[in-house]
Amino acid sequence: MRALIVTLKSPVVGLSSADIFAQTGVSVSTVNRIYARAIERGFEPNIRPLIIKDEWVEDAPRSGRPRKHTPENTEKVIAKVRKDRYGREKSCADLAGELSAEGLDILAITIWRILKLAGFNKTKLTRKPGLTKKIKEERLKWCLDYKDWTLEDWKRVIWSDETSVVLLYRRGGYPIWRKADERFLKSCIRERWKGYSEFMFWGCFSYD
Repeated sequence: MRALIVTLKSPVVGLSSADIFAQTGVSVSTVNRIYARAIERGFEPNIRPLIIKDEWVEDAPRSGRPRKHTPENTEKVIAKVRKDRYGREKSCADLAGELSAEGLDILAITIWRILKLAGFNKTKLTRKPGLTKKIKEERLKWCLDYKDWTLEDWKRVIWSDETSVVLLYRRGGYPIWRKADERFLKSCIRERWKGYSEFMFWGCFSYD
């Protein structure tokens, strides 16, 4: 439309701003502004053939608040979250406060959008028993020893498990920021250790 307005007002066609308004519905003041801006940017109305470039008629970049959702800011936000388990527990407001103190003026809602677009969700910590180095080595050895067993081998196994009810222990926890594939990262795990004042329950089942 802007190129058309410049063409209609140029000496090639020679319509007045009022005539252009009648044909296009664009106000007289807007027509004059578009034509004057095109000339200011390099449009030559007396050159033939008439040449109208996009950069002469398109809107100029608008000023305003700079975008905060940039790759650099995204990296800073995710680094804050992934720093440790405490970083994953923090709310968007807490993260915004810390980043603002470091010179990045960012809103909590912007942090929330950044984390959601990056695939993070606020969810509960993964519950896993505390494992020492020795226990980890023993579990790995067990897996390697039985990795080639067949279904018929496993049918002869009785599976058992246990659970406990601990007195005066808070079962819940604070939700944390994590991606779906980060469930077993150390910063996403809340370890529970054997203790006192607990009731133990055992159960088992077999293939049959």
